Amino acid sequence: MAPADPPPADCIEIRGARQNNLKGFDLDLPLGQLTVVTGPSGSGKSSLAFDTIYAEGQRRYVETFSPYTRQFLDRMDKPRVDEIRGIPPAIAIEQSNPVKSSRSTVGTMTEINDYLKLLMPRVARAFCPNCAREIRPETAKSIADEIEEKSSGKSGLITFWVAVPAKTEPADFFAFLQQQGYLRILLGGEVVRADSENKKLRLGARVQVIQDRLTISPENRARFVESIETALRFGKDRINFIDLETKDEHPFSTGWHCAHCDLDIRPPTPGLFSFNNPLGACPQCRGFGRTIAIDLNRAIPDRALSIAQGAVRVFRGEEMGESQKDLLRACAREEIDVHLPFEELPKHDQDFVINGEKGASEYSEEDYETDRWYGVRGFFKWLESKTYKMHVRVLLSRYRAYTSCPSCQGGRFQPETLNYRLVTGDQVAFTLPEFAALPITQAREFLTSLTLPLNDSGAVMLRSEIVNRLRYLCEVGVGYLTLDRSTRTLSGGEVQRVNLTTCLGASLVNTLFVMDEPSVGLHPRDVGRLVRVMHDLRDKGNTLLVVEHEEAIIRAADQLLDIGPGRGEGGGELVFQGPLAEMLGSAPVSGAGDVVPTSRTLRTAATAPSARASRKSSSRQDAATSTRDVCATQANSLTRDYLTGKKSIPLPKNRRASSSALKIKGASEHNLKHIDVEIPLGVFTCVTGVSGSGKSTLIHEVLYQNLLRARGSGSEEAGACKSVTGAHRVGEIVMVDQAQLSRTPRSTPILYLGIYDRVRELFAGLPEAMAQGLTASAFSFNSGTGRCDRCGGTGFEKIEMQFLSDLYVRCAECEGRRFQPHVLKVKLEGRSIHEVLELTVSEAIRFFTALGEAGTLARPLLVLEEVGLGYVRLGQPLNTLSGGESQRLKLVRHLTDGSDREGKRGDLFIFDEPTTGLHFDDIALLVRLFQRLVEAGNSLVVIEHNLEVMKCADWII
Repeated sequence: MAPADPPPADCIEIRGARQNNLKGFDLDLPLGQLTVVTGPSGSGKSSLAFDTIYAEGQRRYVETFSPYTRQFLDRMDKPRVDEIRGIPPAIAIEQSNPVKSSRSTVGTMTEINDYLKLLMPRVARAFCPNCAREIRPETAKSIADEIEEKSSGKSGLITFWVAVPAKTEPADFFAFLQQQGYLRILLGGEVVRADSENKKLRLGARVQVIQDRLTISPENRARFVESIETALRFGKDRINFIDLETKDEHPFSTGWHCAHCDLDIRPPTPGLFSFNNPLGACPQCRGFGRTIAIDLNRAIPDRALSIAQGAVRVFRGEEMGESQKDLLRACAREEIDVHLPFEELPKHDQDFVINGEKGASEYSEEDYETDRWYGVRGFFKWLESKTYKMHVRVLLSRYRAYTSCPSCQGGRFQPETLNYRLVTGDQVAFTLPEFAALPITQAREFLTSLTLPLNDSGAVMLRSEIVNRLRYLCEVGVGYLTLDRSTRTLSGGEVQRVNLTTCLGASLVNTLFVMDEPSVGLHPRDVGRLVRVMHDLRDKGNTLLVVEHEEAIIRAADQLLDIGPGRGEGGGELVFQGPLAEMLGSAPVSGAGDVVPTSRTLRTAATAPSARASRKSSSRQDAATSTRDVCATQANSLTRDYLTGKKSIPLPKNRRASSSALKIKGASEHNLKHIDVEIPLGVFTCVTGVSGSGKSTLIHEVLYQNLLRARGSGSEEAGACKSVTGAHRVGEIVMVDQAQLSRTPRSTPILYLGIYDRVRELFAGLPEAMAQGLTASAFSFNSGTGRCDRCGGTGFEKIEMQFLSDLYVRCAECEGRRFQPHVLKVKLEGRSIHEVLELTVSEAIRFFTALGEAGTLARPLLVLEEVGLGYVRLGQPLNTLSGGESQRLKLVRHLTDGSDREGKRGDLFIFDEPTTGLHFDDIALLVRLFQRLVEAGNSLVVIEHNLEVMKCADWII
């Protein structure tokens, strides 16, 4: 008898997970549920969710394709795990923003632009760019209907235009018309017969031939339509109707042509409505919306300086000093005061300095050789003719910046596209660039009220798809974005939520979604809508695995996985698995909403495929429950401590006051309403507000970019404002984000802190090293003669597999130790250079202190330990650190320099959502780090929604 088929699995079975710091635990992850993974930074959450579960799901899915197709897809490494069963195809929605191209926008990313370019030809109405009249291809019937409506009961002429060949005599032309059966033309408003013998007639380039004269009435309808059809045939799809009573002319055309202006427009095709298509892209910027040109704000950065003081920055110094002399001579001729601040000079004097004597026109070589002033613009045009020289290209790059395209005004489309508009029932009309510039909430409302052609099911389907995707974008809290917003300017959290709506729009089912903190950048008010979107995705039959620290999302989860208990080597264990109420050891917590475990259990049981599957599921749940009980009672869960209030972040004992400030006046970039803001210095300032309120615009684009411009640096366009003052009160301006410190495995914490040179000197000074002639360079794994020749000091070899993921294997020669055997024999207090690099920060502090290197080596490492990175190894590649770990490591260098900065100006640190990816306990460490930075004399500006950070600030905006 054949064995029965095994029951379908209702969970993902993971056995022996050992990726990175995971300790080989087993896990059954339920399908069709929202599972949240939490735990301290570095505990192994991403190792489980992304490097193990997602990597295996994606790898298996990719392996179903042919070898030819596989080479074009992302290749995932096989995770270190004994076995994974029952895993569906996986999609990762990560926090990072991988898009660097200016062509990608919110519209292209969500595929809304693809639907729009199909919808526009169906529903957009065309308008003449000259007279603004609507253009539509007419038929003989529609022309007859319109004329009957306007001129019913009146007599009129139906005419069409005929071109007259050059040097054609009127008699010859009239003979031709008579051969075609036409006897009358309209010339100068008068009817002229073709058999006229008037020899003084002048025909011009074209004449109107009269097709018919008739009275507009229902009885003449058939004759009327037939006359129009004939006139259209001979008049190349263009005719004219002349009302004989009023002498008014009514031109008509059957093509995409304005009959009144005799102007052809390009027919509406999908390519015309795509800026990534040559048909639709602006010819000047080619669809990018920006062009690179000389930025006068860089050439003249400080307009408070006079010309004599060097207001024109590029003319300072010896290299371009001759141009400064030319300018001073020209100003003397024109009697321009060179000692008056440039901003106080009259407008025509400023224009003279900038554009020269000939204005903005081109200058020839002769102009440069004579004493004529060529202007700042003319100077740069001359430089651009010398770009074959490397130093000239470098110089020009310092003064160039991206600016909005002058042709399309940043809209990306060519003028032909702007002839078409979307029009609602109440006659509100937008061109495609204008529609894309609307906030998504307004775009959705506008599209809903759009008038669609009758019986066009295709247009209805396209609009429905676009409206649904716009609705999803609003629900995940990015309704303030616009469809034309460049993707590379979005934060990691915004990119993740936009990607989430793409998945919702695709209506995927039976898929595993792995997400990394989708609540990043969301105000607490907006988190509830995000939860509803995730529940919607779950209810369609998908499985969600979410790495998250936002308390509201943790409470909305069906299952909770707590990884810990510590960080790095102290983590990697499954501390808890189960519903939140079970973790807290109480009844369901208020705020859990509709995610009470019983309802989910009932729903799962109701859809169980068989009794046998139910029994198997029940036994597995019993086993999991007993495991959870053991974990919950025996392990120390930091998550539970903070959720229950056992641990919390204390309020500061006192608030600092400030005596100076950075002052922003008239900030008007994006949605800022000409606001004035004072940002106090020497204190901890938190900038908060709902999503899309303008926080990042104010701090990133207005404050940061204008401060950089005042110092003559920065490549991005500064945000619009009247002024930003107070830059002289701060030292270095540091923008701290969570980007990786390095993309290669060669950079390590010991290198980043700058203490590896001293470690190599210690090894090189040992008698064993000196006996072998080893210098400090022999103990470098990035260069020198001491590193392993086979792996180049990396400790592993990369084997490229054409159709599979690249394989990394431990170097067979050095066995992962990076150095050659004779170098490894040199021991410092019993440890080789490899063993020193394998020390954790905490172990290294004790080791270097015992060596008497407390001041040089242990001190920077002590700060690392204080900010919670004591578990990181000295030789660990920086590209393996999480975002939170990278962020804290960046700040350590500034903390270690703090004691040497007495009497100097403090630095200005700007943070954008620094709690991203951080556990409650990590936030407590971060707040302590912030307080240390301020105590060292620095100023902090932090954009943040986290209430724990806000309550610790000295000043809130």
